[in-house]
Amino acid sequence: MKKRNLLLFSWLILLYANGVIYFLQGFLLTRREIHLKSAVFDGVSCCLDSKYKQIIILIIDALRYDFLVYNNSTNASSIPIYHNNLPVVQRLLKDNHGVLYQFVADPPTSTMQRLKGITTGSLPTFIDVGSNFASDELIEDNLLSQMTSSGLNITFIGDDTWLQLFPKSFQRSFPFPSFDVWDIHTVDRGVEHHLLPEMMKPDWNLLIAHCLGVDHTGHRYGPEHPVMPLKLKEMNSLIEKIVSNMNSRTLLLVMGDHGMTRSGDHGGDSPDEVNAGFFAYSPGWNIKLNNSKTRAISQVDLVPTLSLLLGIPIPYSNLGSVILDLVLPEQLWREIHPSEEHEKNIALSYFSEALYLNTKQIWRYLETYSRDSSFPKKEFEQLRSQFDLAVHIFGRLKMERCSSSCASDLNCCASSEMLEEFIQTAQIFLAEAKEMCRSMWARFDLTSISIGLIIFAFSLCLHANFLIDSESLRMRPVQCFGIMGAFLSILVQGWSSVVSLGLSLTPVFVYLIGTIGKMRLFQQFKFAYLAPFFMAVSYTSNSFVVEEPYVVHYLTQSFIWIPMFFKRPTKNRMWILRIALSLSTRLGLAYFRCREEQFPACEAYSLHRSLTSLSGTNWVVCGRVSIALASCIALYLLYKRYFSLDRQIVFIVMIVWCYWILQVLCFMNGSDTIGLIYLPRLFYIVFIGKLSHHMYTFLFDNELSKMPNYREKTSNMVILLSTLAILLAGDGLAPGIILTVVSLTLFSQLFTGDSSCGEMWPLYGLLSVHGFFASGHHTSLANVPWETAFVGISHSDIQSEWANVLPVLFVSYSTAFSMLLHAMSVPIVSLSEMILKNKDSRKLFNGWLYFLFFHAVRLFGCMGAAALHRRHLMVWKIFAPRLLYELLFAVYTSLGIVASLFIFQATM
Repeated sequence: MKKRNLLLFSWLILLYANGVIYFLQGFLLTRREIHLKSAVFDGVSCCLDSKYKQIIILIIDALRYDFLVYNNSTNASSIPIYHNNLPVVQRLLKDNHGVLYQFVADPPTSTMQRLKGITTGSLPTFIDVGSNFASDELIEDNLLSQMTSSGLNITFIGDDTWLQLFPKSFQRSFPFPSFDVWDIHTVDRGVEHHLLPEMMKPDWNLLIAHCLGVDHTGHRYGPEHPVMPLKLKEMNSLIEKIVSNMNSRTLLLVMGDHGMTRSGDHGGDSPDEVNAGFFAYSPGWNIKLNNSKTRAISQVDLVPTLSLLLGIPIPYSNLGSVILDLVLPEQLWREIHPSEEHEKNIALSYFSEALYLNTKQIWRYLETYSRDSSFPKKEFEQLRSQFDLAVHIFGRLKMERCSSSCASDLNCCASSEMLEEFIQTAQIFLAEAKEMCRSMWARFDLTSISIGLIIFAFSLCLHANFLIDSESLRMRPVQCFGIMGAFLSILVQGWSSVVSLGLSLTPVFVYLIGTIGKMRLFQQFKFAYLAPFFMAVSYTSNSFVVEEPYVVHYLTQSFIWIPMFFKRPTKNRMWILRIALSLSTRLGLAYFRCREEQFPACEAYSLHRSLTSLSGTNWVVCGRVSIALASCIALYLLYKRYFSLDRQIVFIVMIVWCYWILQVLCFMNGSDTIGLIYLPRLFYIVFIGKLSHHMYTFLFDNELSKMPNYREKTSNMVILLSTLAILLAGDGLAPGIILTVVSLTLFSQLFTGDSSCGEMWPLYGLLSVHGFFASGHHTSLANVPWETAFVGISHSDIQSEWANVLPVLFVSYSTAFSMLLHAMSVPIVSLSEMILKNKDSRKLFNGWLYFLFFHAVRLFGCMGAAALHRRHLMVWKIFAPRLLYELLFAVYTSLGIVASLFIFQATM
């Protein structure tokens, strides 16, 4: 294998990276933050007199709206297990002291973005979801900073994400670790322990308590598990304790930051994910005076509402609208008024003043934002006219006299018709302003998108050139200049698009022009080169993306069997291997995961959950563990049949077995043990030691130049990497991963010594994608395997500097393991068991080239589909997540190929 092949792959990967970076800059939307602050003296966003001395915000993470709604069905068997577990809410609603809403979240529905929304009033963008792992201090103007600037005190208890966002805002704080999604009690117990003692103290104005038990119960068990009603009843008891200790000048707000799907996940924009619950209660509040029909509010609307209730300026970047139901003037229920009409006028006058402050604040923000980032001219002028009209109408109202000094003289108030006209005009302005900003932050940079697609398309042409004419690679200086140009293009992307394009594509054009005339295109072209393009085109269909696992399975089975009809009779051994390969992929269907869009036709299996998150008899649990253990034994026997298996790997597998068995014992006893932390840590130590030993032998063992030794060491490394994926996935999905390795082993035996690209490599690429789905994954944000992030990591570890690195590594490795496995296994499949020959070298090189080409074409299809459907209703739910998953696949595919290529060249 010539060393220039490493240059070639480096050139291709840098070109692809260049195109992807350009594309993402134009496609993944971002919002420019304005770091200006509202102030009491600015005359714009301030202020009304505070209505409550103290406000309690109880956030029950993932509190879905239907968890709060009372189900009065007479058929008890039809009532879901998660309904009617919060009876205190229904009781307080009947007492006319509370109100219940749908609390609609803006996707992405991850906790970090929702907390930013309910404190700043700003709208999220899709790229923000990535920051849910690592939280930085929030600089943008927000409720908490306004409170501290106004001399008000805040106490916090619960999810430590708040302390990362607002490290200097709390008078007292009691944070608890939040990201271990299997821990359903620690945070809630901490809130219960500190909440009532803190309520009794007189020195706070806002008390925030954030419970995570419901969310983590959903992640671990799902909403229909028997643990969910128990957790909801705990929250009911906590609300009752709070209510019993409140006075008439205290307001309680119980809310969810997002909902959850039927599988207990969140992150997308399905109704179950965006419709959280919101319940407001105060002992001194008579809701009978509220005739509003509103039953759904936006989460950003909480920001201006709380600002007015606390008597502080509305945060500068807020886009929410005041919730009028919650800002009724207290004189309506504390004083006796001569008529209902007089009460109505006082309420309308107060609403008008609140909306006027809200309107001025949003217009100031829009004017500031438009100085550097222009809004659509037509929409902005229409909005300006609407604002001018609202200001004009407000100028005719006698606001000050009506809201402060009216007693019995109805004539001192403006007419209800004028007040209602202003309220309607202001609400139209607020709604249109929010919609304009939402569409503005959904505006794509078509120039960057086009440049990214162009670079990627010509990179594919160059790749196809190498693939078709791999035997006569020429023009090495051009390749060197290509690498330097692609690297420099990435560095200068912010300067000039023309320069970046020139640096990237000039060497490509030179190489293509210099080689295309010498190629024997028709003699060397194979239909297999077109196979990934058919999949790429299919990504333009949202239905295909939803049903992709079954389409991939169908194509895999087709590529296994259809070639048999075009071949001469083969040996019985080949038939047996094909039958076994077909059966192993067919069994993988049992581990396919359902997407939210596929319910109720597709039901989730318990296989996708850990033993510690199951319900059922001990026999069910023991049976499932037995299947996992048996699958490991089957893999061992198969590998021992075809390869010389390293016996030390058995010890690593035994650690995984002990971990599963310990989980069973903990399940039966209903408790946890420290062994669930230290057994995975022992595994990691042995794994790193064994991996280091493999790398040493690859680089320094001269015997590896003999092909059998090289294939043996490579197969042992593949098995070693597989054990980490098995540990992270858990006992339920372990057989799915083992079936993927079994399929790879059978494939290597089926095609050993066969250089037919027409049949071999398209099927190999399909098996890598099939392995992803057979490992219990799907291409949606709600199906990210967060539970793998903390295998063997304790609460104390979460506070360390590696707290974000290891979870990201574990989750990404578990997700894209199949791509890494197949990229690293190309030498096992390509090379014969004899000594290395030139044809083996070319076959291995073709294998790496085609595998990278297969995934690059699919990535190009996802990029094109996302760009084409950028205004599609499902772009952020289906097309964008599919693109991000394919990017992760491309990263791990590239890592696997480069690592395998480097090891091979260092060895051979």
